Amino acid sequence: MKFGVFYDFRNPPQDGWHRPWREFYDATFEHMQEVERLGFDKISISEHHADPDGYNIGMPVTLAIAADRTKSIRLGPNILQIPYYHPVVVAEQMAAIDIISGGRLDVGLGQVPRTFNTEYSMFGVNPRFRPSLLDEALDIMRRCWTESEPFDYHGKRWDLEDVWVNPKPLQDPLPLFVVASSTDVSMDRVARRGLDVGGPGGFWISLTGAERWKEWLPRWRQACVRNGRDPDYAKINVFSTCFVTDDPERAWAKHRDGILYSFNYERDGLRPYTSRFLKAIPEKPEDLPGWERICQTPEQAIAELRDAYSDGAPYELNLMAIKPGMSFDESLEYLKNFADNVIPAVRDL
Repeated sequence: MKFGVFYDFRNPPQDGWHRPWREFYDATFEHMQEVERLGFDKISISEHHADPDGYNIGMPVTLAIAADRTKSIRLGPNILQIPYYHPVVVAEQMAAIDIISGGRLDVGLGQVPRTFNTEYSMFGVNPRFRPSLLDEALDIMRRCWTESEPFDYHGKRWDLEDVWVNPKPLQDPLPLFVVASSTDVSMDRVARRGLDVGGPGGFWISLTGAERWKEWLPRWRQACVRNGRDPDYAKINVFSTCFVTDDPERAWAKHRDGILYSFNYERDGLRPYTSRFLKAIPEKPEDLPGWERICQTPEQAIAELRDAYSDGAPYELNLMAIKPGMSFDESLEYLKNFADNVIPAVRDL
């Protein structure tokens, strides 16, 4: 397995949590440099828009800066919400970032969860078009990165002529994965094209999301076979939450409120994460399912990883970097514990 660190650039406005934006961005990029020194394999960056916490609003900018500030660690969007963008512009930006980084880019794409539908209106995009926008973007971008002559594309959403991206990415092919963490349709989309896949991890509230993972993996393998692929052809990417420490009770007591908020926050009259994953809104941190395992000892984390992934593991697991109210130094302490004491024991998965 490979292990990365996942950044969302959320900076909630609450007193005691919020940092001035320039200070916050500077500290985040310094954190990435330390993560590279700790020996992690990947920096993953997410995005959302019109969000009360800020989130990452500049995917190509933050990727380019991360590439400039680091030397060898891989990096990429996890995920870039492609329906908001012109696919040729994104193809150009990703090619440039791959060049700037020296061929270290992995591109992750998705079509935006329905609980974030309000973002579509600010970009003038109809959310009902999300599947076709993703499908066409995949076809256009892959041709941008590989075809040596200008091409035309005529689809339902895009009508393009004389498309040509030059220079091309350094990597050929440029690594690309697409989220397919729920429906058979989304899995078929990815398997049919032979792409790598974003699957279900522990997301915001656990290390592995073991129950969801064990239900998803056989379905994904069936989709591979259904589309003429080896069931284990793809690299699977997931993201998760776990803070590894010698004193989980103390860590939980210190960070429980920020952990609950990051999952249960409200925007546009909705709770985009809890409404998607839980049947009831948690009233306190201890209402989160599996809250006892969000902060773990190294031994507990190793045991959970080995149990959850006994029948197959993702290629790459990305840990969320930080939670509201947590300092960057505290985050690095937890990540160092994970890098030193957990990763060596589970690399073989």
